[in-house]
Amino acid sequence: MATAKMTNRLTCSLLVFFLVLILGCQKMQAKKNQEELSLNRGTMPAKEDPTLGLQSQQARGEQHVLILAVRFPDVEPSFPLERIRRKVVQGLNKYVREQSYGLAWVNADFRGWIMLPDPIGRYEVSPYNFKVDRTRVKKLIEDSMTAIEPKADFSRYQHIIVIPGAFTTPGKGYGMICYCANPGMLSGVRRNIRYVPMESKKGQTFRGGVCVAAENAHLGMFAHDFFHALGGIHKDKRLVP
Repeated sequence: MATAKMTNRLTCSLLVFFLVLILGCQKMQAKKNQEELSLNRGTMPAKEDPTLGLQSQQARGEQHVLILAVRFPDVEPSFPLERIRRKVVQGLNKYVREQSYGLAWVNADFRGWIMLPDPIGRYEVSPYNFKVDRTRVKKLIEDSMTAIEPKADFSRYQHIIVIPGAFTTPGKGYGMICYCANPGMLSGVRRNIRYVPMESKKGQTFRGGVCVAAENAHLGMFAHDFFHALGGIHKDKRLVP
C-alpha cells in the first residue's frame, strides 16, 4: 500500500512538473513571437496580385493600436475627450473594416489626457511636409511614450497614434493637422524610407507605424495617414503612397 501511495505521489509530481514546464515554454515562445513582431514590423513582403498589383501582407487582420491623446501645459484642448475617443476608436475601426472589406480591423487602446512636459512651442511643426523639424516629431512621440511607460508595454502594439490636444490649422496650434511619422516624416518619403525606432526614457523601444493627428482632424485624415503606416514598405517605397 505504501509503495502504491509513493508511486501515485511521484506520478502526480511528475505531471505537475511537466505541466509547469510546458506552460513555461509556451510563455517563452509567446514572448519570443511578440519580440519578433516588434522587431519586424513593416518588413513583411508584399504580394503581387495580377489585377490589383502589390498588396500589403501586414495590413491584414487585427491591428493593435495604442492611441495617445496628449495635451500641453499651456494649451486647453477644444474637444471633449470622449468625442475624440469615439472618432478614433469606433470611427477608425469601422472605416478600416469597410475599406478593407473586412480583411483588417483596429483593436484600439485609448489613453488620455496625457500631459506632456513642455509647452506647445517646443513641439510645434511647419505645415509644409519638407520643412518639418524631425527632432520635434521625435520629441512629441517619445515624450508621449515616456509619460505612460510605467503603464504600457509598447511591444504589444503594431501602431501608435498621437493626438495633440490643440485646435490646429496650417501654421497655427500644433502647426500641421495630420501626418504619418513612421514610415514618413521621421525618415522622409523621397529616399531611404524606413521605420525609425522610438525610445522612451527608460529604454522601451517602438519600431512600428506612428501617426500624428490634431484633435480637430476629421476621420478621413486619420485614416489617410494611418493607411501609410498600415501598408508598410516595399523596396524602399511606402505601399500606400
